[in-house]
Amino acid sequence: MKYQLLLIFLISSFFNTVLAENLTIGIPIVNTFSATTYKAGSQNWSITQNQNGFIYIANNFGLLEFDGVAWRTYTLSKGNNNLKSVYALGEKIYVGGQNEFGYFARNDQGELTYHSLRSLIEENVSFDEIWNIYQGKRTNEVIFCSHKRIFIYHDGKVETLIPPKNIRYSFYIKGDFISSSPNVGLLNWNEKRILPQYEGTEVLQGHILRSIINFPNGSLLALSHDGKLLINNGEGFKPWMRSIWPNFEKAKINHATLLKDNSIAIATQHNGLFILNENGEIVLHLNKKNGLADMTVYNIFQDQSENLWLAHRNGLSYIELHSPFRLINEKVGIEGGGYSATAYQNELYLGTTNGVYKYSPKLPNNEPHYKRLNIGHTYKLKAIGNRLFQGQHEGLYVINETQNELVSSIKGAWNVLQFNKEKDTFLRGAYDGLYIHKKINKEWITHKIDGFEESARLLALEDENTLWISHGFKGVYKLTIDFDNHKVNSVDFYGKEKGFYSNVLINLFQVNNELLFCGENGIFKYNQKKDQFERDQKFTKILGRERVSCLVNDTHGNVYFIQNNKVGLIYDLNSDNPYVERQLFERINKYISDDLETIICIDPSNVLITAKEGFILFNPRFKRGVQKSIPLSIRSFTNSNGIESNCILVKEDEKIEISYDFNDVTFDYATPYFDGLEYNTYQTFLEGFDKIPKPWNTQNASIYTNLKEGNYTFKVTAKNIYGEVSAQKEIQFEVLPPWYRSPLAYLFYALMACGFTFGIVKLSKLRYSKKWLNIVGQKEQQIVDQDDTIKQLVQEKHDQEISFKNKELALSTFHLTQRNELLTTIKNDLIKVSTKAENVAVAKEIQHLANRISKDIDDEKDWARFKDHFNLIHSDFFEYFKENYPQLSTQELKICAYIKMNMSTKDIANALNLSVRGVETSRYRLRKKLNLDKNIQLTDFIQKVENEVAGSAV
Repeated sequence: MKYQLLLIFLISSFFNTVLAENLTIGIPIVNTFSATTYKAGSQNWSITQNQNGFIYIANNFGLLEFDGVAWRTYTLSKGNNNLKSVYALGEKIYVGGQNEFGYFARNDQGELTYHSLRSLIEENVSFDEIWNIYQGKRTNEVIFCSHKRIFIYHDGKVETLIPPKNIRYSFYIKGDFISSSPNVGLLNWNEKRILPQYEGTEVLQGHILRSIINFPNGSLLALSHDGKLLINNGEGFKPWMRSIWPNFEKAKINHATLLKDNSIAIATQHNGLFILNENGEIVLHLNKKNGLADMTVYNIFQDQSENLWLAHRNGLSYIELHSPFRLINEKVGIEGGGYSATAYQNELYLGTTNGVYKYSPKLPNNEPHYKRLNIGHTYKLKAIGNRLFQGQHEGLYVINETQNELVSSIKGAWNVLQFNKEKDTFLRGAYDGLYIHKKINKEWITHKIDGFEESARLLALEDENTLWISHGFKGVYKLTIDFDNHKVNSVDFYGKEKGFYSNVLINLFQVNNELLFCGENGIFKYNQKKDQFERDQKFTKILGRERVSCLVNDTHGNVYFIQNNKVGLIYDLNSDNPYVERQLFERINKYISDDLETIICIDPSNVLITAKEGFILFNPRFKRGVQKSIPLSIRSFTNSNGIESNCILVKEDEKIEISYDFNDVTFDYATPYFDGLEYNTYQTFLEGFDKIPKPWNTQNASIYTNLKEGNYTFKVTAKNIYGEVSAQKEIQFEVLPPWYRSPLAYLFYALMACGFTFGIVKLSKLRYSKKWLNIVGQKEQQIVDQDDTIKQLVQEKHDQEISFKNKELALSTFHLTQRNELLTTIKNDLIKVSTKAENVAVAKEIQHLANRISKDIDDEKDWARFKDHFNLIHSDFFEYFKENYPQLSTQELKICAYIKMNMSTKDIANALNLSVRGVETSRYRLRKKLNLDKNIQLTDFIQKVENEVAGSAV
């Protein structure tokens, strides 16, 4: 086994050397942009990039700008907007066109506006197109070159130089001008004098020079329009690489530039782009057939990411030249979807749905070529010993350069394995089971292995007699085979009941000499003691439980995988901290195959990934220059009120103030990183509003509405497809409060609050005082009411007592009257008896008794007692009458008292021992003595007297 690994290593190393020297395997990823995409003219003449990373193109409709997200077109505000040249220097974009030159700079709203320099020269000076723009020696010095005039712009002034006669294109190199002259070839001059001519330039007489490349070592390479290449290493110009001149004679060179790796990119009129290495060999040729937007290339520009922009007669192309990925598809001669590949005898073989192709790095015209060796839907290419097997739908073949050898025409050759017992014996997995193919006397003998009829695409020999087979829709089989007798001795089935999540989508891979089974819910391995499948803890920890459809290791032990149709790479699998690379492959995930996808590690520098169209070539050793800082710009800051909007020019370290009425804000930002630009992501955070940064996403704008007044800082960070993060950009702004929440308003509110508080306090005091007085009044009234109630109660009690006493007095008077009546009756009866008595003594005694009764009926005494009792109840009643009416008799006073006591006339008559008429007569006499009017009742008069008496008493 060690010797086999050593042999593989030596072969792969040699093969790697061959491939590494030839960059013609496949083509880089090319993105094309049409006029309908960038919405301007179809012709593009020149390209540049400014310090922010934005791309600018001289277009026949004006100046194109591309920030990685949006295209914008800026015009010269003149009738002719056809620009021929463009050059970015500092914050300005210098441009040149027909009889016009100047620069674009941003105004206060962030819009590029054109500033013409034509007015700084004489009006009558006429010149043709400005074809080249250079940076001069002095700071901010810019040189504009046309055929007839050269203009030097510096410190707001323009100096005009007139080149020697009969020149075409001029180039500014090493502080001097080199011009193409049809008469002498090359003319070297500066603004003061004509310098000595270059030797060897007579070859260029009659030819138009289109580019001069200044190498870092000081050498100059001159390229003519019709393909003459001359180099000057300090000893004059000499022809260089005559062998490739024919490639450019008809193609016609328009422009050439030196790339950062010292290779040379050449733009042609009729045949696209050529790239030469330092030795002058063509290592890449791209035209419209293999990806460019157009055959005609006017200009080449290498951006900050070391990738190429091409200006076409019709559109633009962006070539991801500095990338670890290249495409091998129909654009280089490979047809169909990729299925398998292998290195065999230092050659690369590719198997697709259309057949087998062999890569030939060089042909006489230095163009890469892929030769088809066999047709048919290829499932497997396998190099075993000195044979290259092709497993395909029509059967199993051995591929040869001249004539292919049919091993078996039995349909469906999924896979083929070396059978270790005999040298020329091989095991094949087919649609309907297993076959043994053995070559005897130059003929292939085929035997079907009985006892297994399932499809066998994924095979792995555990030992000489044990074979594992994974069926994508049924499960895993473990077979014990008697190869000598071509039969299966035992079949063990492993599915859901043996540890797998399900019986479907289980793939078998051999990784670092270990069998792994990738199912629907993770990666499993076989536990022989338990006869059960268990999750592989190492891979589960790294990749989780999502389905892995491909798993393969390289010669260094790193493991490639495809998970959820995305490629990844595990570095240092057996270390304590293995690293998983996914971001790098985002660029090519959209290309990879979705049918029996696989990864083939050809050698340490070449890994092939099957694609929907052909293959993707990945170079793990590719060293991509890591940019120090990913470019990021906040393009605009717009605030609006929902109807009107204001666009504000963003300047660093400047705080922006916006009114509250325009508190809907929008931030537009972009990262001009063009390699996989659709995968650029952004993370934003609005300090003062957001609690946490938003997740990474591809949105290039953030919108916030109805922001409250206060200070905010908007922060944005960009990340490219390779996971490199830009420096954070931020904008500080303040939403001013509305007028009713401004400091002046708050002062006014404070004064109002103080006045209001004072008024409230004052009003409260007044209300409290009023309320207190009201309460006091109520209390006093309550006291008065209580006193009145008490008085009323006392009065009622007094009245009740008087009424009661009156009743007692009336009753007493009534009893007294009855007694007097009774005694009077008895007295009269005794007198009558005494007069009739015959006995004198008895008569005297009866008379004596009658006298005694008369004494008891003493009106004066009874009146005195009645008067005393009456005065207790109605004090001063009799005194009032005595004082005011002294003429009243005792009888009449008694009548007044009895009337006061509400006694009836009859009762009064009984009390006075009078008749009713006698009482009425007495009342009449009493009225006369009192001088009462007829309308006044005697009862009312007496009550009036009572009230006057009571009032005078109080």
